[in-house]
Amino acid sequence: MPERAEGGQPDHADSQVREIVSAITAVADARLTEIAGAIVTRLVGEIEYFATDQPILDQLNAGAADNFAITMAILRHDIEIEAVGPSAPATELARLLAQRDIPITALEHAYRLYQDSVVRWCLQELALRSESATVTAGAALEITTLVSAHVNLIAQQLLSTYEFERDAWRLRRSASRSARINDLLANRHIEVEPTERILGYHLGQYHLGIIMWTDRAQSPEVGLAHLESAATALACQLGTSAPPLFEARDEHMARAWVPLGDADTVDSERLSAVKRRWDSPVIVAIGQPREGVEGFVRTHTEADLARVVVQASESPGPGIVCAGDLGAVMLMCNDLSATRAWVADILGPLGVDDTAAAQLRATLREFLRTGGSYAAAADALHMHKNSVAYRLKKIEDQLGRSVRDHRLNLEIALELAFWLGSAVLTQD
Repeated sequence: MPERAEGGQPDHADSQVREIVSAITAVADARLTEIAGAIVTRLVGEIEYFATDQPILDQLNAGAADNFAITMAILRHDIEIEAVGPSAPATELARLLAQRDIPITALEHAYRLYQDSVVRWCLQELALRSESATVTAGAALEITTLVSAHVNLIAQQLLSTYEFERDAWRLRRSASRSARINDLLANRHIEVEPTERILGYHLGQYHLGIIMWTDRAQSPEVGLAHLESAATALACQLGTSAPPLFEARDEHMARAWVPLGDADTVDSERLSAVKRRWDSPVIVAIGQPREGVEGFVRTHTEADLARVVVQASESPGPGIVCAGDLGAVMLMCNDLSATRAWVADILGPLGVDDTAAAQLRATLREFLRTGGSYAAAADALHMHKNSVAYRLKKIEDQLGRSVRDHRLNLEIALELAFWLGSAVLTQD
């Protein structure tokens, strides 16, 4: 409560401080999503571990608005600092960092950046609202003190969460095996025979790299057990004689290598059939069969690129995505804003995210995939050949050129639209 001056009336300056701080928090509430998004953008831009890890990005986005809203409530004195604990996304973020062996300094850095971002924003708003040096100084001190106290308390609790989870996670996994896998993927020198003994896996064969993940809403025990079961089912469906090499990345994501022996191809029909053996949803990104130690690394890299495509897409997509089906799409997901602009340039009106444009894109994609054959495209689309011809005429009218001009660019843009959907399409 404000201090009372002589005569029992609230001190005028303290009252003005409270009014200005309250006004700042009201603006913050109205712009909550925008400000939270800017904070997340800064965290991702300044902490390298966050930028390419989708589960971490998900927790940052899930918790940013709530965390900022709580900070504003503390500034209004709606709640006491001691009564506030870490949010569920903040706790999950700390656990994810521990499970990935990301240094604890990244978590500390994140909360210092959050504190700095909040204080800066508040002080900028304060500068617009106060002409009194006394009131400005008082409000700045109040904001800085409360935000700092809140962040310090939450950060201390989350650092304890991180340390507990790090110790527990290390007990739940084989550190030696993970270290050997990381050595392989980092192209460090390894002794093959000792490494094979530790991994329980033969490196001198063809490998199929897979990355798999489940809905993070599932309980951790169910998610991890289901991933290992799904990897085993996939290997069995492909007819392998040995079990896959499986490594959990966290409670809802894993990477694995299916031993193919001398087989340098896999049956796509078998891959499709394996989904029927899973008792709950799982998404799998698969590399191409590759041989030897170098192949072990390369097929995993391909699977990871396929994962990026799936997670960049805003649609759930199929349960299994193969790198071999994606082609150049895998290489164009690191900068979605640039990719979106390129797709718009190539597809023009066909790049709009609506039903009519989607129908035309599907027709053109199939026409080009079948070698420019009206009859083959009609069969694939279960349409009459004349209907395909009609749509292609309409497509060329919209494009202002023949679909055979710049065909390669058209094919790539159509594949991007097919796999990434609204992530690269123009909104109405």
